[in-house]
Amino acid sequence: MYKKLAIIGLALALVVCLTAPAAPAEKKFLRMFSGPEGGSWYPLGAAMMGIIEKKLGISSSNGPGGGVGNCKAVNAGQADLGWSYTHTAYDAYSGRGKFEKKNTNLRHLMSLYPGVFQMVSPKSSKIMTPGDLYNKRIVPGKIGFTGTVIAESVLKAYGITFDSIKKNGGSVSYVGYADSAALMKDGHSDSYMAVTSCPQSTIIDLNFRPGVRFLPIDKAHMDKILQVEPGLMPTVIPKTAYKGLDKDVPAVGTVTCIVINKDVSDELAYKIVKTLYASWPELAKVKKQAIEESKPDKAAEGARIPIHPGALKYYKEMGYVK
Repeated sequence: MYKKLAIIGLALALVVCLTAPAAPAEKKFLRMFSGPEGGSWYPLGAAMMGIIEKKLGISSSNGPGGGVGNCKAVNAGQADLGWSYTHTAYDAYSGRGKFEKKNTNLRHLMSLYPGVFQMVSPKSSKIMTPGDLYNKRIVPGKIGFTGTVIAESVLKAYGITFDSIKKNGGSVSYVGYADSAALMKDGHSDSYMAVTSCPQSTIIDLNFRPGVRFLPIDKAHMDKILQVEPGLMPTVIPKTAYKGLDKDVPAVGTVTCIVINKDVSDELAYKIVKTLYASWPELAKVKKQAIEESKPDKAAEGARIPIHPGALKYYKEMGYVK
């Protein structure tokens, strides 16, 4: 009789195990896509993943990427975390602009520092405004870079497209920051464009040799740009950012952010933001100005997609959001 009861009990336990919902597997590996070498995203992304690996004991990797491509990769589960911009993340989530479908697996993890779209041409050239680029050799960034998408929006306000530039005898080269700078130094480019922190290291280098002129965006064209891409915002390149500037340069801006896949557990997302913000002084050693401009109390600034519940829990605990 006891044997029969034991067998029945074992059978019931087995049924419970088989029918109970499986507990979510603990994350063993986190993959981040950040930005190109030569910008702020890549070294900061590498430092962040190093901190997560060290302090949370989770293996990690940081790969190069761009704002548009990173959103697609995170949505598809090819990466857990990705660097982007708040307006790009909104476009991705909503399925507008460069995104053919809604990327609803995206969640906002944290806002960082402002991103400024900077356009420079050789100081020796006669190029004074973006409108002068209608037949020139431009380098807007790689395909999939947010800067490349912004470049299209800015030029569109001036009645210019990448195709029209080529038809008028110019060219469009899709390369990263380091190669963009090399092209201008070698005299093979008339305009370098990038959306990044300000100042930007490769532009500082170009400003030293051969010397550059920053192309301003006047109010009338700014209004047109914001009609095309309402997620952007007007800002300036401060005159203190680069040597030789005697006044602020009107420019297009956005907010750098990190997006996360919705399937990352609430507990892990909570630990990620808490650990990273606790390590802010360590990150400041990598990119001091970028981190100083990334205030924890502005972690939700510009967010137009849902904030991950785990991150939101931390921000509410800290009083950053209500």
